[in-house]
Amino acid sequence: MLDVGCGTGDLTLLAKQGVGGAGRVCGIDAAPGMIDVARRKAQRAGIEIDYRVEAIEAMTFPDQTFDVVLSSLMMHHLPDDLKPRALAEIKRVLKPGGRVLIADLKRPTDWLGRQLMRVLMHGHVQRGAQDLPALLSTAGFTAIEVDEKRSRILGFVRARV
Repeated sequence: MLDVGCGTGDLTLLAKQGVGGAGRVCGIDAAPGMIDVARRKAQRAGIEIDYRVEAIEAMTFPDQTFDVVLSSLMMHHLPDDLKPRALAEIKRVLKPGGRVLIADLKRPTDWLGRQLMRVLMHGHVQRGAQDLPALLSTAGFTAIEVDEKRSRILGFVRARV
């Protein structure tokens, strides 16, 4: 399992508990400070996770390495021109039949949504989770599913290679 944009590693730590001792879990983030915090958390917990300072659009993992790739609250930070490259890289590192699971901010569509984004200091969100299915399809993913009803501000997207 790979957590892209893992930040301080909270989701990655939970994923490692889910896959157990036999499962391999990695986390990448472009911010060295985030990876430092994630490594300290894993060390304190006595959990082995391969954390790397790495950009999603240029991962160093070999082709078809992972069964699952997770992304939580990261895609909206990427410029639009990098999103297709990032999704192509995710597809490249997934094994055949592998899954990607993305949770991200929705693009505000009404006044209340725009106000919520301002309060959350994400007023810049021009694209959101509802824009990901088209990008995933273009990148060659299949079985794309969207769950936008669970949260007013978050959208959840799943797809397969």
